[in-house]
Amino acid sequence: MIKPELKPVEPIVPGYARLVLKAWKGAANNVLISVLRNQDSLYLDSTGQWVSGEVFLTLPTLEQMEDTPSVQIGPQIIDALLANRQAAYRITIKDDATRDVGVLMMPPGLLSSQAGGENPLLDHTRTLEEIAPVSESPAPLPPVETPEPEPQPEPQPEPPVVDPAPAPAKSRLWLWLAIAAAVVVLLGAAAWWFLRSPETPVAAAPTPAPAPAQTSGPCGDDLMSKGNELEFVKGCLHSQPGSEQLLQVIDKAKASKRCDIAQRLYAYKAQSGDLNLAMRYAQEYDPKTAQANGCFSPDAQTAIYWYEVIVNQDPQRSEAKARLAELKK
Repeated sequence: MIKPELKPVEPIVPGYARLVLKAWKGAANNVLISVLRNQDSLYLDSTGQWVSGEVFLTLPTLEQMEDTPSVQIGPQIIDALLANRQAAYRITIKDDATRDVGVLMMPPGLLSSQAGGENPLLDHTRTLEEIAPVSESPAPLPPVETPEPEPQPEPQPEPPVVDPAPAPAKSRLWLWLAIAAAVVVLLGAAAWWFLRSPETPVAAAPTPAPAPAQTSGPCGDDLMSKGNELEFVKGCLHSQPGSEQLLQVIDKAKASKRCDIAQRLYAYKAQSGDLNLAMRYAQEYDPKTAQANGCFSPDAQTAIYWYEVIVNQDPQRSEAKARLAELKK
């Protein structure tokens, strides 16, 4: 896995930077690169726009800077990346024989070309060429089978009501016969009661889980559903919510398909050092825990990146270490 970094050129020129490709083992010539924006899964094209299909751009010849491959890039890429400094970008780099990926974060100190007006092209910088986009169609989900309802047990018959009072008899003989008949009936009813099969209790229907409570305020449901997504994220983060509250907001955003909100909140907090949010963010991409047909698609390389961030900051995170080792096999 490569570790791409952006470093300002010296002297600093707005719109230009040096892309350092640590751990790149491929060639220096005919190298292609694609840039995926994690927040909305769009790719950078040769005009600086974000499109849905993957686009590979041809880099100039790589140079060695302190024994590390690097290349100077200009406003064509830098301006697009600086448009959203909080986003994370997945870089895919390949040549004829080698292919690798890594996650790029925006460092401080970079300036867009708009900060310096018209700038001449620096040496060793040329226009990037666009390779035809590659589109991928998601695999159809299997049909969901609806379980058949379980049959309910038939109700057992109630025991007959017996009137123990015999009718008045005209003689003592009829009295004794009536008493004997009553005793026989009572004994039969008692025998039926004790020997009958016990009724199967009918299980009570499970109580449905209560719907999440509606909330208000900077992170409230009303602003999430009606307001601008970027403005909502800024306002919610400005109120400094705790990790648990933020996870609830993210879950609601995912449930209502406001995926941009969920991705922005995850990325900001994970980059800010919140390891609990970084762990959840990694699990969203981990093929073992990623949810189908949701806001996030399984992506082992992105999951590896966030697990590495967690382990580097806290080596005692055993779950992150175990998943990292499993994904790197």
